[in-house]
Amino acid sequence: MSSIDLLLHLDHLDLAVAAPRAAMALAHRLGARLDALYVADLPAAAFSLPEAVPVQLEETQRRVAEAQAYEPIWRQTLASHSLNGMWRVTQGDTVQTVSQATSGYDFLIMERSQQRSDAPVGFGSVSRCVFACGRPVLVVPDVAPVASVGANVLVAWNGSRESALALAAALPVLQKADEIRVLDGSEMNAELLPVLPPPGLADWLQRHGIRARIDIFNTGPSHAAGAALLEAAHNQGADLIVMGAWSRSRLAQMVLGGTTRHLFMHGDVPMLVAH
Repeated sequence: MSSIDLLLHLDHLDLAVAAPRAAMALAHRLGARLDALYVADLPAAAFSLPEAVPVQLEETQRRVAEAQAYEPIWRQTLASHSLNGMWRVTQGDTVQTVSQATSGYDFLIMERSQQRSDAPVGFGSVSRCVFACGRPVLVVPDVAPVASVGANVLVAWNGSRESALALAAALPVLQKADEIRVLDGSEMNAELLPVLPPPGLADWLQRHGIRARIDIFNTGPSHAAGAALLEAAHNQGADLIVMGAWSRSRLAQMVLGGTTRHLFMHGDVPMLVAH
């Protein structure tokens, strides 16, 4: 049996879109268990007008019942991919509920809409779950083609704590990848204390059985790194980007720009991120 457990968060019941397809692809590649969690969101703002509470609760209960009836379809979908897993339904605040549920899993998988993207980026439900859940998150843009996930991987390394967490979390994926390219941008962050022990990145990868091509990544101004990273992923044909998320504060990235912010806004490649 697999020792890797994946949790797919759903805020809709369409399994044909990018995030469920990415979850199935990753679970199949890793031989992992895949559970789905549907959350009928009930934000605190729903209780701001007392007269609206009964209507909000009735609508939430309707969504819960509809989602619970969807379990056979989920099980059929898993079976068609030779996968095992559960269908879970609950209600509550999305970020709090998902973050609590994820504590028992190795990876969280979430969809990020490019049509209704967070404004400002970094304060929406996906970004907040990256901060709150304490687990690596596979962020799947809803425009991602998702032919595969984890076969051709681009790793963005900058020497930060966040990039080290992402790299370590990605080990099960990297060990099964067909092609891995690491873009080493640590020289752009020379003021950061190197996280990996000596003699450094190449040795760490080798000791963990990872064969990767390592290229120096220097885009000049840090705000240009996101666009350059996405271009590199496209040129490589990468189906997954592994990177640390929000190594600068969300406010700094909102004001000054940053790699995470750019990829969350413009990316069309699934990203395995950690914070």
